[in-house]
Amino acid sequence: MGKRLFNILLLTALLFAGCNENQTQENEVFLYKNSVDISYGSDICSFTGKTIETVRYGGKIIMNDGEEHKFMSVECMAGFYLKMEDISLINYILTVDFAHGQQYLPVEDAVYLRSSLRPSPNGMNLTAVDASNERMKTYIYDAYPGEYLSWNEVLELVKDEWNLL
Repeated sequence: MGKRLFNILLLTALLFAGCNENQTQENEVFLYKNSVDISYGSDICSFTGKTIETVRYGGKIIMNDGEEHKFMSVECMAGFYLKMEDISLINYILTVDFAHGQQYLPVEDAVYLRSSLRPSPNGMNLTAVDASNERMKTYIYDAYPGEYLSWNEVLELVKDEWNLL
């Protein structure tokens, strides 16, 4: 009887392990490649010159020559962009997807929630979310009501708020 009970328990454990594995594979968050290379707590923001500390926020601009500029927030990245003399030197601009935390997205593939209930490191309350992740956009909006902005709207906001250009 003891051996039979042990076999049943072992089989049950294996079945549950198999179910959990399938759930993990179906969960879209686990399909992302961890691509964020910001060393929070030690990397320096190219716009403010301060240490980048807040996980799930930030971004980077990669220049055509391979030089990288890292930022603590979307607004810092936008400010840096707006102050550049020649934006044709930019290869691409990436933002950290708040929902995933370790995933970069091209700035055009994100929407930016502006909510006073979800502060960002530099005070404009901007949080980047993958525009294709409808479920996360709904969840974060329900938790932190506000408005969604495009990258171009973020640029306009930063330009006006910080009197740039």
